[in-house]
Amino acid sequence: MLNYKLLGIILLGIFSKSFSSILTCSEGWNRHGSKCYKLDPEMRNFTNSNKFCENLNAEMMMPKTAEENSVLSEIGKWFWIGLIDLNKTTALDWTWNDGSKLESNDRWKSGEPDNNESPEECVISCPTGWADVPCTGIKTTVCQKKPGIIADEDESVTLTCDVKYEENITKLFWTRSMDDTSVIVSEYAKGGNVTLPSLVFEHVKWTDEGLYKCHVTTISGLTLTDETSLFINATNMCPCRCEYRRRLEHWGSKIIPNKSQEELLKELESELQKIKKELAVNKTQLSSSIRRRTSAPDKRKSSETMGLAGAAFICIVVGLVVVADLLSLVKFVKSTITFWNSKKIGEKAKDKKRKIFDINKRNTKLQNLLHKSKILAKE
Repeated sequence: MLNYKLLGIILLGIFSKSFSSILTCSEGWNRHGSKCYKLDPEMRNFTNSNKFCENLNAEMMMPKTAEENSVLSEIGKWFWIGLIDLNKTTALDWTWNDGSKLESNDRWKSGEPDNNESPEECVISCPTGWADVPCTGIKTTVCQKKPGIIADEDESVTLTCDVKYEENITKLFWTRSMDDTSVIVSEYAKGGNVTLPSLVFEHVKWTDEGLYKCHVTTISGLTLTDETSLFINATNMCPCRCEYRRRLEHWGSKIIPNKSQEELLKELESELQKIKKELAVNKTQLSSSIRRRTSAPDKRKSSETMGLAGAAFICIVVGLVVVADLLSLVKFVKSTITFWNSKKIGEKAKDKKRKIFDINKRNTKLQNLLHKSKILAKE
């Protein structure tokens, strides 16, 4: 049996991080020290309060340290904490919700625990200390969870269990959950040791994002778990959140370590055939799709804007040409009218001169006749 006493100090840590990775709490949660807290606004019994926290992927507050108890003093209300009596007899056996035992009794109110209203198997915190009460009572509660860690791709990230224990560990493994699929990832721990508490990512990738859970089993059979959310800033590509990712996680959980390539191919033959069939390209259909796409109207906003601008430019050019033609036509009409008017005026002047000439000619003839008649009359 391996001795893991020396790993106790390591298991009390929360996160190890490097480079620019940071710890963060989800929206609606407040960070105090090494944990994130959220107050349940409703009054519930112990069981329903515990379920409320579990639905938030969290747990009831378990104030084990002076730092955590300082958070209680800031809240200053009566509320459930994650401490119960598992013995259910006159001999009290106080155990935290994570499976660890209560080590210190200096947080109890004076005279508590008294099991006065037997059975008093649950615990509430109040401004003056803790008190044991029936679990059917109605109180509010505070949920707690570890902060998530945000890291950039290619950073080195180390996740460790936040589990306190007194006995030797007989089993420890990590799982990662994503899109309702859980995969065992212990084989990726540094050194390949499935019982090593730390889970190390030398160069973390966006595919490593997810909810990590550390599962610990002690020599007495006690099972402890610890959860960590890992978020990756993947700026160079868009993370896949699709059916392919879920299938990848599913088959990742099915693969048994140390299988040969031939054994894996044989086991996955049916799925590989399905994938080949799905990925087969219908060239006729592809050509038809390409023709439809190339001949289809371009509905992009930029194309629509460019089309409108081009149409407006053409309209302006055509309008200018039409206006220029109209001006030329008007000028031509005016010049034509002026020409014909001047021609008519010239003809009228000629007619007038001709008439005047004829009149003068007739007058001359009359004068000659009168002159001749006078001469004849004298003779």
